[in-house]
Amino acid sequence: MKGKHVIASIAAVLMGLFVSSCDKLIYDGPLSEECQISVRFRFDFNLKYADAFRNEVKSVAVYVFDQDGKFVTKATESGVPLSLEGYVLEIPGLPAGIYDIIAWCGLEDENAFTVEDPATKTELECRMKTATRTKATEETYSDKNLGGLFYGRVDKADLKNLPPGSVNTVIIPLVKNTNNVRVLLQSINTDINLTPEQFDFAIYDINPVLDWNDLIPANPTRITYDPFRTYQGSTTLNDHTEVLTAAVAEFSLGRLFARTTDRTRLVITQRSTGKKIFDIPLVDYFLMVKGYYGREMSEQEYLDRQDDYSVVIFIDHGEGLFAARIYINGWQIVLMNPDLS
Repeated sequence: MKGKHVIASIAAVLMGLFVSSCDKLIYDGPLSEECQISVRFRFDFNLKYADAFRNEVKSVAVYVFDQDGKFVTKATESGVPLSLEGYVLEIPGLPAGIYDIIAWCGLEDENAFTVEDPATKTELECRMKTATRTKATEETYSDKNLGGLFYGRVDKADLKNLPPGSVNTVIIPLVKNTNNVRVLLQSINTDINLTPEQFDFAIYDINPVLDWNDLIPANPTRITYDPFRTYQGSTTLNDHTEVLTAAVAEFSLGRLFARTTDRTRLVITQRSTGKKIFDIPLVDYFLMVKGYYGREMSEQEYLDRQDDYSVVIFIDHGEGLFAARIYINGWQIVLMNPDLS
């Protein structure tokens, strides 16, 4: 009986060695102190609740930090591999430990954002590539189509307790940070010909720099978004005798925040007079139609799931220009005060 107990004890010790952390493996071969993470991505944080990663994300960059917040390594990939079923990003050669993983995806798509390799997690910032100009004062602006920028994070990925040959698979859920906004300015008078050259369109915000997908709290940067495209739209009425024209401006914006709605404004100015004919807190108006989607979600969740907005403004040419009706994504906003300038 005593011999059996000795054999059982040795077996238990050996079994414990084989399933202990991957920096202490004992097996027939060289000692391995490296582990591997396989990263999968999921982008279903949208209003369709469907995973659109393969269709929308064209490049990935993953940053790995230890539990002291120190930068360990980075892995990137782009192009065709991301569109394949079951795509994973392999991050080999990690010492056994517990890691925080942060992903910024889409950095290479339109070359509109940059992330410098940080020494620590607190230094990780994503910056929009902007330009500066001087009008009344110097201002930061963007007039680009930003493409798709995505953020994801997983804390405390465990590489301390893997059996030999195992790989820790981590799924990073993504949230989309960029938004397309189309502004269509149309007259209620069919004999008025509107062109985009008659107006200056601008959206103001404070969101060109993000840390862990949030605003830099100390001193957020104010930014002016110019349209990346303007054109004249037109449609013929049913009797084919009248044509309605519209001035259209398309914007590409960074992440929208529910708590800073007063800092995000859409302003339209008539060039010939220099008068603002439209000046509204844009995010407040976007949130007015949140209830249509019929799901219980916070205001910030709605702004993160929605990434495409259509703003149709009908203006009256009475005593000066003023907004008569506004539609957000096809839903009419009832104006209590039509003088929105």
